Amino acid sequence: MKVAVEEISSVKKSLKIEVPEEIVTRELEAAYTDLNHRVRIPGFRPGKAPRALLEKRYGPTVEEDVIRRLVPDYYQRAIRETGLRPVELPAIEKIELKKNAPLSFTAMVEITPPIPLGTTTGLKVQRPKMEVTTIEVDKALEALQEQHAQLVACPEGHPIAEKDFVVVDFQGSMDGRPLEGGSRQNHLIRVGSDTLIPGFEEQLIHHQRGDRVKVQTTFPKDYPKADLAGRAVEFDVMIREVKQKVLPPLDDEFAKDIGKFASLDQLREKLREDLTARIRLEQDRAVRTALLKQLSEAHPFEVPSSLVEQEVQESLARLQQRLPKGMTLEQAKIDLRAVRKEIEPAAHEKVKGRLILMAIAEREQLTVTKEEIDTALSRTAEELKLSSEDVRRLIVSQDGSLDVFKARLLEDKAMDWVVSKAVIE
Repeated sequence: MKVAVEEISSVKKSLKIEVPEEIVTRELEAAYTDLNHRVRIPGFRPGKAPRALLEKRYGPTVEEDVIRRLVPDYYQRAIRETGLRPVELPAIEKIELKKNAPLSFTAMVEITPPIPLGTTTGLKVQRPKMEVTTIEVDKALEALQEQHAQLVACPEGHPIAEKDFVVVDFQGSMDGRPLEGGSRQNHLIRVGSDTLIPGFEEQLIHHQRGDRVKVQTTFPKDYPKADLAGRAVEFDVMIREVKQKVLPPLDDEFAKDIGKFASLDQLREKLREDLTARIRLEQDRAVRTALLKQLSEAHPFEVPSSLVEQEVQESLARLQQRLPKGMTLEQAKIDLRAVRKEIEPAAHEKVKGRLILMAIAEREQLTVTKEEIDTALSRTAEELKLSSEDVRRLIVSQDGSLDVFKARLLEDKAMDWVVSKAVIE
């Protein structure tokens, strides 16, 4: 095998690979022999058809089959021989297969760039000064109070007002015809929350339980479903119930009910401890971010565009997941070009940081043990309320293996190493 590497850039290489003629000849011979025993050609017994006839009838198919076998195999051999570390699948070009000649092809590939590490110890960062205030504890307590609020039916004849909760049945119609997907039964609405289209909730105000209301409004011009955008619609609404939120009193009984705390003061102290732990995590995250920024600035190198694109696509996928089921980014009127422009710099820095951390891990001979992987899987399982095996299967189904998961753990270990060698003031 012959391999010639042409440097397109520090991260992009062109590999001209040549498979020896004897290997190609052997593979072609084997392919035609196998074919000769499988096909039926009139006038010839199985395995006795002339090679020239087989080449004439099946030549392109046989050559494609040989190429499919040899190209991946010899690409991998070339990668091992050159010591390159690809970050993506190659683009295979210029495949040439001729009789009594070597097979040649070109593989265009992006690789992990060489990163000559500079100073990675003694980096100085300031730990952000953060403290838990009484106001923050009060807000956390109020949030708990909200979570344990109850919806209580309003007295007969109570007129609906802002912040009331109403249970309604409704059927939408447009141009006198029922609106597809425009009906609900026992649908709970908080008046003023704007969860329904503009104008719907406001028209329920001052009505009461048992009223039937004709709500007339218009879909917004930027409504995701283009066939409804800007069009008038009428809803026949039946008000089933009217309720108000009642908050429990903040006292010792409340503390006992929600967590078996002895008193409200004990609950407040637990909330303060939780907030303090959260602040410590934020401080740790800020320190790690600052250190990674220093490392990035101190190590200029070209970042593989394919890795940046992968990170961009993952960000877009997360954005897609936040949309209502079935809605595309285009339907949500999201300007993809603007979004990409916004997220690409962060994606670039994220990838660059990962590459630096992996280079540190390699230099310091850091590894991730099976026990550490199992512990991380158990921790993730606990967070997702799944079993460790379910989490393992989920990761493998998404990434094909645990390699990506393991790489993230190694990056974390490298980051821990950097933090341990830093001067944190």
